Amino acid sequence: MIEYYLIMRKMTVGKIINFFKRFFSILLSKMFRKLRISGMPWSYSIEPTNLCNLNCRECASGLGLLKRKKGVMSYEDFMTVSDKIAPFALNCFLYFQGEPFLNKDFLKMAEYADKKKIFTATSTNGHFINREVAEKTVLSGLDKIIISFDGNTQENYSAYRKGGDLEKVITAIKELSAAKKRLKKLTPVIEVQTIVNRINENELKNIKRFAFSLGADKFYFKTMQIEKSEDFQVFKTSIDKFSRYDEQNRLKKKVGFCNRILNSAVITIDSFVVVCCYDKDADFRLGNLKDNDLKEILLSENTLKILTAIEFNEKHRPKMCANCGG
Repeated sequence: MIEYYLIMRKMTVGKIINFFKRFFSILLSKMFRKLRISGMPWSYSIEPTNLCNLNCRECASGLGLLKRKKGVMSYEDFMTVSDKIAPFALNCFLYFQGEPFLNKDFLKMAEYADKKKIFTATSTNGHFINREVAEKTVLSGLDKIIISFDGNTQENYSAYRKGGDLEKVITAIKELSAAKKRLKKLTPVIEVQTIVNRINENELKNIKRFAFSLGADKFYFKTMQIEKSEDFQVFKTSIDKFSRYDEQNRLKKKVGFCNRILNSAVITIDSFVVVCCYDKDADFRLGNLKDNDLKEILLSENTLKILTAIEFNEKHRPKMCANCGG
C-alpha cells in the first residue's frame, strides 16, 4: 500500500516510540477500565476552515448549523499547531468541518506540514480544482486527497450535495490525475468516495468504474450518517452492509470502549483541541495550542476527567456519541 510507504517515509524514531507508548497505554486502559495514559495521540485533524460552498443535506457546516465561530485558520496559527504536533503525528487530516480549499493558504499549509515530515490528507468536494490548482496541489507535498463523488448524474449527485456541480468534480479528478503524470509524482493519492444512499444505490458499480476511468487511484464506499429523522426515508440505503442503521433507524453498532478519543485529537480553526471529530461545535474544548503545549493540554487533569467521563460512562455519554459509526 502506497499510503503506508508515504507514512513510513516521514517516520522518525521519536514518533515510533510515542506510538507504542500510546498504543499500550490504550490497551491497559481498556483492560483495567481506568485511564492509564502515556504518550500523545498519533492521529490529528486540523481545520483550515469551517466554511463551505455547498449545502449538503446532513452537513452542519453546509447548512449553517454550527454554533461556534466561523472563519478560516491563519497560516501563522497553522504553523504553530503543526510545530506542536509534528513530534508525534503519524498522520494529519487537513479538514474537519468545511471545504479546505476555501482557505487561500490551504496549499501553503500542506507544504509546511510536508516540510515538518507529517503525512497529510484532505477531503474536498472538488469544486475549486482546475488545471492550475491541480498542479499546485501536486507540488505542495499533500499525500492524499479524498474527493466526494455521490452520483453518476447531476440529479443524483445534487440530491445530497445541494448546490454542487458534478462536472466540476469530474474536472478535479481528471486534472489531478493529469498533473501527477505530467509532473511525475506519486502524490497526492486520489481517493474517490461515494456516500451510499437510497438515491445512488443502484449505480454504485458504474460510479466506481467511472471514477477509475477519470484517474482515481482508490475508491471507497462510505456509510451515511443521518441526523435528521425526515432524511431516513429519503436517504437510508436498502443495502444493509452500507447502512449504519437497523430497521428501527437505530445504530447497528454501538461504540463500547472508544479508541478514537485516545489515539486522535482534533484542532479547530481557532487552535482549540477537542476530543473527537463528532464534536462539531467544539463543546469539549481541552485547551488552546496558541497558549499551551500539546502535552500540557492532553495530559492535564481536566482532559483526563473529560476522557474518563466519556470512556467509562457508556449509559450517559454526550450527544455527540449518539450517532457515531465507530
